[in-house]
Amino acid sequence: MQNSSNFFALILCVMLSGCQPSSPEQTKAPKYPEATPSALKAHIEFLASDLLEGRDTGSRGYDIAANYVVSHFMQYGLTPAGDNGSYLQQVTFRQRQLVVEETTFSVSGDQSYTLSLPNDFVTSGSSMATQQKVSAPLYFVGYGISAPHLNHDDYADIDVTGKIVVIVNDKPSALPSEEAAHFVSGHQRALAAAKHGAVGIIYLQTEQGEQRYSFERLKGRINRPSLNWLTGEGQVGNLIPEIKVGALLSIQAAEKLLSKAPFNYATISQKLTDQEPLPKFEVGITANLQVTTKHSEITSPNVVGIVEGTDPQLKNEYVVYSAHLDHIGVHSDSTSQEDVINNGAMDNASGTAIMLETARLFSENPPKRSVLFVAVTGEEKGLLGSDYFAQHPTVPIDQLVANINLDMPLILYPIGDVIAFGAEHSTMSRYVQNAAEKVGLQLSPDPMPEQNIFVRSDHYSFVKQGVPSVFLVPGFKSLDESIDGGKIFQKFFHQHYHQPSDEATLPIDYEAGAKFTQVNYLIGTEIANSDNRPNWNEGDFFGDTFGQNK
Repeated sequence: MQNSSNFFALILCVMLSGCQPSSPEQTKAPKYPEATPSALKAHIEFLASDLLEGRDTGSRGYDIAANYVVSHFMQYGLTPAGDNGSYLQQVTFRQRQLVVEETTFSVSGDQSYTLSLPNDFVTSGSSMATQQKVSAPLYFVGYGISAPHLNHDDYADIDVTGKIVVIVNDKPSALPSEEAAHFVSGHQRALAAAKHGAVGIIYLQTEQGEQRYSFERLKGRINRPSLNWLTGEGQVGNLIPEIKVGALLSIQAAEKLLSKAPFNYATISQKLTDQEPLPKFEVGITANLQVTTKHSEITSPNVVGIVEGTDPQLKNEYVVYSAHLDHIGVHSDSTSQEDVINNGAMDNASGTAIMLETARLFSENPPKRSVLFVAVTGEEKGLLGSDYFAQHPTVPIDQLVANINLDMPLILYPIGDVIAFGAEHSTMSRYVQNAAEKVGLQLSPDPMPEQNIFVRSDHYSFVKQGVPSVFLVPGFKSLDESIDGGKIFQKFFHQHYHQPSDEATLPIDYEAGAKFTQVNYLIGTEIANSDNRPNWNEGDFFGDTFGQNK
């Protein structure tokens, strides 16, 4: 009778309340909240729709995307962390548009001639003044790097005061790859040139530079506007006023420029190939540059929200998640394409979608520390939105304990591993390792160290303010042995990167996206609940250069 009674009770339960018999394993609660593939699909399909017209910085489409993120932050109950109690941190930009017909480059001295724009040289104009005129002698300074502590200083024992320095668009192989990438950034080379008295910079295109980004592609960009963020006082951010002009010469123009110099272009190129030190010398001619630029102002917001921590003390520290919301808008590099909307499904609707789903998970399970989410603008213009936020954070900078960045996660196959660019620089590596293991994924080393990806996305803005950071992406390992993740990665770059074909019709694996989201969430959980905040590894270049604990 007892068994019969239990049976009928079970039937009654099913009829009245829909309960189901279950095994002990089925009744166990999951170890952690789970991401939802359908949520990722909904986010990506909206953010990458034609309605948003490629989410260009300052555009109506970008503003729609920003409001979409705001609506979800509100839905999840995140605390606004933008301006004036809102979710939006407005960033004002100076937009500069080169006036091509009023921009000239001529050479005088033993040889005199004029270079043409854009066939011989390209420039992006000036953010400082609508017209800049400079006539100055040229001095070749190799790579234009000043890093004495790394035993490399191209400015040692030379005087370039009042001169335009000529440098190769390349980096020295003798320097560690990521450190070299830091020093060959345009900003760092301009700082070095200005420190030594130069008034301008001319870059010479190289064969290696041509492989990275061809001069032909650069020619197609001269009519596109460029941006710099402005301070509250209307000053250009990161301004280096001493450097008044800059230009990049094609290989053919570089050969002509050095044709009568102490070392010609062919000799310089051979030294680059042979990895020999580059000479420094007076070129023997004067360059005359006039650059005319139109200025205007636009605004575009970062979107910022916070899941408040549960610990009375630790809630005043923040783990920061970042993902860029912008893309490159409406245009095509190919005249044969009818579709000119660059929807940016993988770059970076996917990263934003994963950040939104991560925010939802944290809102339902707040950790000890607070978690700050920032969808940034202007990444495609030079990491501008994240740079502005890192220099004007809406919470104290020394309370930002770590940054986890999401940029272009290619969720196009069943992922078997993850890559955390920069994890080796700090104690964040162990948090990433633990999180990956919990969902059965491997943590793989950087498969492309020559690309120096650690200095090429929004996390680097936080690194420069001393915040330990990682840039998380799916690895090349596929759980389906018939799929080569590395080949899919390369195919995306060759066929879809910054092209209208980067849209939601790609074969997106939303289950893989949910798994990647899970790792992303668990990394932050590990850090946010840890007794200790992440620290830079002892002796690490980036920690020693920027670290708050240096």
